[in-house]
Amino acid sequence: MKRIVVALSLSMATTATALGHHSFAAEFDGKKIQTIKGTVAEFQWMNPHAYILLDVTDASGKKVRWGIQSRNLSILKRQGLSKQTFKPGEEITVELYHHHDDSKNIGFARFIQKADGTKYDVIPGGRGGIVPPTP
Repeated sequence: MKRIVVALSLSMATTATALGHHSFAAEFDGKKIQTIKGTVAEFQWMNPHAYILLDVTDASGKKVRWGIQSRNLSILKRQGLSKQTFKPGEEITVELYHHHDDSKNIGFARFIQKADGTKYDVIPGGRGGIVPPTP
């Protein structure tokens, strides 16, 4: 009986961990690329991914909040980003993969560009880092 309880407990713990992490394709559409420009409301530097909350003015002139997921922190650090890279009030442009549900203002970042022209490649599986400006 004790073995059954231990096995069941381990099984449940493993299942909970597996369900806790999602695949990119389960949430985002790799063919639905969109570019948005807005003001950083918050940059969340937390495991497992960094998030940007961005205030964007939509086509009707209404301000909407976008949630933008980025890569994991260890990859972002290797690419030269830190928790100070994006500051509240800063304008940025984000090229992203949109969520499967078009009604949601949620995306996964591909490129993030600051107003000074500094551009970060954060594409999942991309080359990563700061993209040199084009002449």
